[in-house]
Amino acid sequence: MKKQLFIFAIVVLFFTGCSKDYELKKSVFINDKDFPGLPIYSEWGYNTFGAYYDREIFVSNDISVPAKVSVSNNEMSFILDGQKEHQNYDSHKKMVMTFKISDFLPEEYANLTTLNDTILDLTNPAYQVLISMDDTTYTANILSGKLTFKRAQNLLVDKKQVEVILSGYFEFKAIFNEKTVTVSDGRFDVGISSDNFYIY
Repeated sequence: MKKQLFIFAIVVLFFTGCSKDYELKKSVFINDKDFPGLPIYSEWGYNTFGAYYDREIFVSNDISVPAKVSVSNNEMSFILDGQKEHQNYDSHKKMVMTFKISDFLPEEYANLTTLNDTILDLTNPAYQVLISMDDTTYTANILSGKLTFKRAQNLLVDKKQVEVILSGYFEFKAIFNEKTVTVSDGRFDVGISSDNFYIY
């Protein structure tokens, strides 16, 4: 009987741990009443992002992992994966926005806390913005704009680090695919852990 209780306790602890990990990966979308269609700005690891893309909305969804960080070819990529949608129509297109940063090369996800309170001028040649839509990727010619990591903080569960929460803002004006575009009121609040941090 004691052996059965012990095995039951181990199983409960295992699934409780898995449940915590799963909860951290979920997205919590709270609509911003001042910016319809976008999530509120938060620093709680809600795993959401959003911005106005001219008159359309670029926003995270419940299908794609909202953010990933990859380090390769002597640059770091901060990748926001979601969809572009029109406010008045029920149409969605997959869209990915990638910020390439060549002057910061973290060796593990825990190093991302170095980005705390960092503002990147996107006109700097050390940075690039790529936009992917309809299976085509375009490099944006940035006219003006910035990417702000307002807060980069460790998230601890039971005194153990499980992820780094990156929160901040982005906005820019650019030319890509021979068209001008304004991305405004961008905000993100995403968790980066060993699951969505890649180095190769």
